[in-house]
This record gives sequence, structure tokens and C-alpha cells, in this order.
Amino acid sequence: MRPHCDRAQAAILRAVAAIALPHGARLVIEELRARDWASLTLAGARHELDVRLDGPGAAAALAAVAAQLPHETITIAGQLLAELLVEPGSADDNGVSLTLCALVIND
Repeated sequence: MRPHCDRAQAAILRAVAAIALPHGARLVIEELRARDWASLTLAGARHELDVRLDGPGAAAALAAVAAQLPHETITIAGQLLAELLVEPGSADDNGVSLTLCALVIND
């Protein structure tokens, strides 16, 4: 079954795929999670996206994603991406896993 994906998650996944593709890596979605978040003046959601980069360039793609993604300008209609972290996970012969943690604020 395909995981449900909202606008913020879709925008982040598109950015990851665009960085990984030139390295020959394929993006595989493992699990998507989101929970509501609020401060005294702002509301939004925290997202955790578990993904894999598969293919011969997976290690190089992971390095590129970790270096570039936190500095990318990711546009999300009606929302602001306030924070984005890349947490590398395990690696095997087929690829590497990573978790993307994002805080998205409603505009």
C-alpha cells in the first residue's frame, strides 16, 4: 500500500529525488509520519519521512542530500518550512536509509 502524502511531504520528497537522481539513486518511500505542532503564536506540523536511496550511486546521493537539502529553498503553498534535518540510517549492498525531520508552519 502506498503511504498517504501531504503537500509538505510531497515537496520535500521532490527535492530529495531531484538531488539524488543525478547520482543514479532511486528514492523509495518507506514510511511517512506527521503530528500537529503549535507554539503560543504559530501552528503547523512535525514530519518524519523514512526513505531509502537505492542504486549504484546511493552513497554519493546520501552525501549530496545531507549537504544540500537543509539549504534548499522548498516552496510549499500556504506553509513555511522552518526546519529540515537529514538523519542518515543504515546501509546495505542495495542502498542507504535516512530519515528526514521537518517542521512546517502554517502561513
